[in-house]
Amino acid sequence: MPFQYQYIADANCLVVVGSGRVSLQEFLDYHRELRIKNAQSALRILADYRKLDPSDLSTDDIQQIRLSALKKIEGKFDALKEAIVVSGELAFGLSRMFDGLVYAENYDLNVFTDIREAKAWLGLDPDTPLALSEG
Repeated sequence: MPFQYQYIADANCLVVVGSGRVSLQEFLDYHRELRIKNAQSALRILADYRKLDPSDLSTDDIQQIRLSALKKIEGKFDALKEAIVVSGELAFGLSRMFDGLVYAENYDLNVFTDIREAKAWLGLDPDTPLALSEG
């Protein structure tokens, strides 16, 4: 699976790292399997997709991914703030499309190419280490 994730309670931040070529089904499986225990009602997500290859995804796929993400958070969080960090133009454009396809009042998303800027936008110290722990 191209996604690894960990909820870091001290920062109230779900850290997601994606790598390799990704399909619609892998995104949907990630949403289905995602479990966050004891998260606060206003969740932050740092999605590091700098090593993720979205070249197999279509506009319809992006819409399905967005709807799946919104369904996953429905009724669980008062507010969600997600920073997506990408490295290429295709990933940047698809991520912006993800944000614009379906409006959600309590889901604030922004796309970055710099992880320090993404952390600052989330209200975290840019120097805060948010790497996934081993094991």
